[in-house]
Amino acid sequence: MKLNRHEHYFSPCPICKRKEYEFRANVLGIPLDFITASGIFSPREIDRGSLILVENMELRRNSKVLDLGCGYGFIGIMAAKLCPSCHVTMVDINERAVWAAKINLKRNLVGNASAKQSFMFSTLKDEMFDIILLNPPMAAGLDICYEMIQKSFEHLKLDGLFQIVARNNKGGSRLSDKMSAIFGNVEVLAKEAGFWVYKSIKTNNSLL
Repeated sequence: MKLNRHEHYFSPCPICKRKEYEFRANVLGIPLDFITASGIFSPREIDRGSLILVENMELRRNSKVLDLGCGYGFIGIMAAKLCPSCHVTMVDINERAVWAAKINLKRNLVGNASAKQSFMFSTLKDEMFDIILLNPPMAAGLDICYEMIQKSFEHLKLDGLFQIVARNNKGGSRLSDKMSAIFGNVEVLAKEAGFWVYKSIKTNNSLL
C-alpha cells in the first residue's frame, strides 16, 4: 500500500513529529475529554463529518459495534455512551491513533469498549458485528474505501447495519453506489453541511 505525504494519518506509523493536543467537548449532552496528537485525523477538534454521523447513527441494544478507522476514538466512545448495553470495538491502522483511543476510553470512563491496532479487519479474523460505523479515509483513495465497504459486508451479521458519512459531492455518491451494489440497498439518514450519512442493511437479498 503506497501512501503519499498527505495521507500519513492512514499509515501504521505516522512520520510527522509527534505533538500532543487536548480538548473538551459536549455532544448530545455528553461531556467528553480527549487527548490527540499530530499524525491523527483532525487532532484539534471533532471533525464535522464524524459529528454528523454520531448525531444521526442508528444503534440497537445489545449489539456488537465496530468503529472502523476509529482515530482517537470519538465515534466509538459516543456509541458506547449512547448504548451502554452494546460492546464497541475500535480499530485503526495508525498506532498513534490507537494509543490516543485507549487513553480516551479511560478518560471518558468507558467500560464497554476496547481499542486495538488493525489494518481494516486484519486482527479481527472471523469476528462478526451487528453494526459497523465508518468515517472513511478519503485521503487514502476510493479503492481503500471500497475495500472497507466490501470487508464490512463480510463481517456483518445478517440484518446488520453499515453506516458511513462522507461529502456527497466529494466521493460520497460513489461510496453510496458501492454500498448499493454490495448490499443491494442504501438509505440516506441525514444531509448536513455537504455531508451525507448513508446506511445499508445486510439482508437475505444481499446474499443472492
